[in-house]
Amino acid sequence: MTEAARQRPVYVVYPAALFDGWEVVREDCDDEPAVFDTRNLATVYAESCAATNGGGVIKLENWFGDTEGVWEVPSRGDCRRFGT
Repeated sequence: MTEAARQRPVYVVYPAALFDGWEVVREDCDDEPAVFDTRNLATVYAESCAATNGGGVIKLENWFGDTEGVWEVPSRGDCRRFGT
């Protein structure tokens, strides 16, 4: 992971413990996790959060808490300058 990535928020995608589904949580935040039916939906949500909040890192975990993948998501930029 690059030095710039270490300073960006980390969004963790992991299997839900109490039901069939997936959760997403920002590592440095006390908010409740966002809940999804599939890993794909959870991953898309995490990537969208990272892109719209200045970029970030996605960490995918398996049922045992092991990291299966880590990747950087660049900032989507400030869409407000384009009137959207």
